[in-house]
Amino acid sequence: MIDRLARFVALPSLSRQESALADAVCAELRAAGLPVQREANNVWCEIGDAQRPRLLLNSHLDTVPPGHGWSQDPWTPRIVDGWLVGLGANDAKGCVAALIEAVLATQRRLNAGQQLGGTVVLALTAEEEVSGAGLAAILSRLAPLDAAIVGEPTGLVPMIAQRGLLILRGVARGRSGHPANTPAASADNAIATAVQDLARLGEFDWGPMHPLLGCCHAHVTQIHGGIARNVIPDECEFYLDIRTTPGESHLELYERLRSFLRSELHIRSERLVPVETSASEPIVQAALRARPGAQPAGSPAMSDMVFLQGIPSVKIGPGDSRRSHTPDEFITQRELADGAAAYERVIWEYCGATGDHARPPVAAATSAEGGTR
Repeated sequence: MIDRLARFVALPSLSRQESALADAVCAELRAAGLPVQREANNVWCEIGDAQRPRLLLNSHLDTVPPGHGWSQDPWTPRIVDGWLVGLGANDAKGCVAALIEAVLATQRRLNAGQQLGGTVVLALTAEEEVSGAGLAAILSRLAPLDAAIVGEPTGLVPMIAQRGLLILRGVARGRSGHPANTPAASADNAIATAVQDLARLGEFDWGPMHPLLGCCHAHVTQIHGGIARNVIPDECEFYLDIRTTPGESHLELYERLRSFLRSELHIRSERLVPVETSASEPIVQAALRARPGAQPAGSPAMSDMVFLQGIPSVKIGPGDSRRSHTPDEFITQRELADGAAAYERVIWEYCGATGDHARPPVAAATSAEGGTR
């Protein structure tokens, strides 16, 4: 697996530039005798008994661009003391390598005569980092799906809830004037209005506390106002990045914010909604049996889980999300091995020998702790 991952890391695959890596993945799966399909830079195949339940295993091929601070070329993989360092090693090519290993191991068991009692759909997709034409673009071709595993670096903690993203554009309006006039004059400073509104966000009721994700929260990410240093501005624009929870719809939250602030608010993006899977779902129970002692948690980070609305899903994978998008990103050989073993166990725990999911449920966590551990 470490060699496979090194080959993958050595192939640059920035979002919308995953073609070379998709070629390599196709070649590896075909060499193993698996029937591969491809659309653009999305690659998938199926193994199993061609029956329900159908379990999706998904992770992404693309990476973000390398930031500053890398000690060496980010696309030249280095293996040092069991660590593989390189761009995408942790997010999420390690998950890709481990998922492939789990599928190949499952296929070997099928070839030896074991009965899976279901179908595994492996989909390694593009443009996750930009929420582009990746998993969502091919989801209809993978249907029907009964459950999904989304490969992201979670330290193999099963994540069953994920925050959404609501982006709002705010516009504070005023009346221009000359700065020589006193504040009591006719001018109305739009920047001052915006600042007052942004300060009031600390008083806003962000809704109920989610047991795994906590409350919604917002950050001001951009602000611009004024046309000249000697003109009181009549307009100030700002953007709010709001990380949402399943307790309230984006539209409901937007309407409450709009009535709370003096500035105009406009929805810039609302499609990335929060996701939650019940702890009683068979795929969650399978993940917990595959990871004895693990407890379900919530993830603050976005992933392609957002496109699996209505399909019970668990985000889980080797690595640590705190390493993602950082210089000298890495994953360990031990993490890879544990990840592949966990994925293989989830496959068999979920599908089982007959596809029977009637086992008693594993107790779910009630802790409010969220985030990757």
